[in-house]
Amino acid sequence: MREVSSLQIGKGELPPGGRALARRSQWMVGVAICMLASVFGCSTLGKHSETLRVTLSNIEVEEATLLEQLYTVTLRVQNRSEWPLSVRGGSFNLAINGRDFSAGVSNAHVDIPAYADAQIQLRMVSTLFSVLRLIQGMQDGSGRPLAYEISGHIKIAGSYGRLSFREQGEIGLERPLTGEPTGPR
Repeated sequence: MREVSSLQIGKGELPPGGRALARRSQWMVGVAICMLASVFGCSTLGKHSETLRVTLSNIEVEEATLLEQLYTVTLRVQNRSEWPLSVRGGSFNLAINGRDFSAGVSNAHVDIPAYADAQIQLRMVSTLFSVLRLIQGMQDGSGRPLAYEISGHIKIAGSYGRLSFREQGEIGLERPLTGEPTGPR
C-alpha cells in the first residue's frame, strides 16, 4: 500500500511549480496592461490624426543636376482640432500620377493654434528617373491635371508623438508649361 504524505505550506511559501505559475501570471497581467494601453492610446491618437490635414501649397525648383533635383516644397498644415499642435519636424513623400516622385524631411518648429493652419517649408529630392517617368506620363498632351499624393509623418511635441497623414489633390496644367507657376488645387 502506498502512503500519501500531506504537503504543508507555510505562510508566504509557494507549492512546487508555484513560482513559475506566479511569474506566468505576472507576465500575462503585464501583457494585458500593455494591450489595453496600446488600444486606448491608438484610439486617442486616431482621433487627433483625423483632425490633421496636409496639402501641397507650392513647389519650386531650387537646384537641378543630372542625377537629382532639389525642390523647396511648401505644405499647408491644418489643425482641425480644439487643441494646439506643436510641430517639431517630419518626413514626407510626394507621388505624382501614382508614382513616387520625391521625398524629404524638415526640422521646422511650428506652433499651430486650434482650428488654424500654418505653412511648413521643406526640401525634397527627386531623381532623374522620377522626373523622366513624370514627363513620360505627360506625353499624351491631354492637359489633364496631375494627381498628387503627399504622405508622411509629422512629429508633434508632447504626448501625441508622431501623426501620420496621406492627402490627395491635383495640380492643374490648363496652360502650357512656360515657366509660369501653376499651383495645386
